[in-house]
Amino acid sequence: MIIDIHNHVTVKHSPFHLSAEEYIKAMDDAGVDKIVILGKDYGMLGDRQNNNLPDEDVTDFIEQYPDRFIGFTAAHPDREISQNVERIERAVHDLGFKGIKLNPAAGFYPNDERLYPVYEKASELGIPVVIHMGVKPPAEGCRLKFCNPLSLDDITVDFSDLKLVVAHAGYPWVEETIMVGLYAENVFVDISTLNQIEETLGYDVVLPTLRKLTSSLGSRRVVFGSDGIFNFEPLIDSVKNADFLSESDKERILWQNAKEILGL
Repeated sequence: MIIDIHNHVTVKHSPFHLSAEEYIKAMDDAGVDKIVILGKDYGMLGDRQNNNLPDEDVTDFIEQYPDRFIGFTAAHPDREISQNVERIERAVHDLGFKGIKLNPAAGFYPNDERLYPVYEKASELGIPVVIHMGVKPPAEGCRLKFCNPLSLDDITVDFSDLKLVVAHAGYPWVEETIMVGLYAENVFVDISTLNQIEETLGYDVVLPTLRKLTSSLGSRRVVFGSDGIFNFEPLIDSVKNADFLSESDKERILWQNAKEILGL
């Protein structure tokens, strides 16, 4: 079994929008059983660019293959606190979503206290929060300064019960990610898009990062995520072929951890 905890769809009017059938074919080809479709809220930046992803679009997509797709909502501190909280409650109770996605590169630090009600609600509902960290998203107006994982330390201290997933291993700040999570058992790290970073930089990224994470945090806190269906095979192959991982470690990373985090 393989569960991808980090995947996306684009807004319907995007020229890059793919059908659910195309996702299913890619999943079947790669042996991926389930994927999380993450919501997107870039706040006022996304409103201006008309590229935020409403929960209704996520619902329309996942309802086509509800046994294969899992929905996440999103939040942004540009929104009123009550708006964020109400969106989360509706997403979980009415739409059956399993978590929340935050994109700090869209103009905020994740320890912004306007988000504390979001973390409180996630803790109350027992759902994870996936936070983009590290590599700058390829979207106009995003800023790298908001993506250093050190800002997550406040959240791990103030919300010790919150299931927090650090996306992209916080790369290039992998050591900072490890230090934030070292004594916080509620912190998990996904390996999404590390293969693309490796291709861009021209040196090894995936396996050295995977080794660092599993050596320090253990395989129980590393989760498979792709960031897109085109990343399935290189990342899955990296995990399966990592000679420093046991078969039990590989199962944990590829599906067991995600199953537990998502409450499946």
